Amino acid sequence: MGASADPGSAKVLTAYYAATVIFIALDYVLGINVRLAFFDTAPVFKAFYYGLCLTCLALIIKWPAWRAWIATGESLLALSLLIITTATRIIVVTDEMIESGRGFVTMSELANFTLSAGALYLAYLRGGAAIRASGPPG
Repeated sequence: MGASADPGSAKVLTAYYAATVIFIALDYVLGINVRLAFFDTAPVFKAFYYGLCLTCLALIIKWPAWRAWIATGESLLALSLLIITTATRIIVVTDEMIESGRGFVTMSELANFTLSAGALYLAYLRGGAAIRASGPPG
């Protein structure tokens, strides 16, 4: 997709990745994790993923023709990680869950999963459609 193919889409995508700075501040300063709730129990992976989102921002600024590919890859990765981490919490029962009743997936977590998975899936579909429409960058 060329840099000028859809300027509105490019601005939204750039703003989405630039908002990572706001999500980091909300998460680490205020304790409100909006973007990467599936990494709440894995702070190292969460920090790595925030870095990946900032890297995506740098890449789409440097190579705008690749923005659909970058965003589609990131949304597919995020969707996969969301599904895997949620499924693991549902399937794997720990001693703490049995002894204390804590650790089970809550209704609010399932609501977050549904909202996040839906948004990521739509982003993935939209990115895939943009890639099919424009072909490989070049």
